[in-house]
Amino acid sequence: MAKLNIRITYCQPCGHQPHAVQLANQLLGTYGLKFNRNMELTLVPVDQGEFDVFVNGTKIFSRYDSERMPTFEEIRQAIDQLLSQEK
Repeated sequence: MAKLNIRITYCQPCGHQPHAVQLANQLLGTYGLKFNRNMELTLVPVDQGEFDVFVNGTKIFSRYDSERMPTFEEIRQAIDQLLSQEK
């Protein structure tokens, strides 16, 4: 079984925590049972407007690059694509 390590960095002073928590809950609901003990999900509070999502060490979303917040669907698609490449 492949491992899934997701890290979400979010700007605490900017009020991005609710979006990070919601995304984390959706990702756990989608991948939690499938990966079980082979999944780690970490929320990391930072500052300076950051909201980045990393999967297995690869940045799959950056708020700075896209100039917006991510949707769950685009994160799910990016994770699925990355996992299919790692097989």
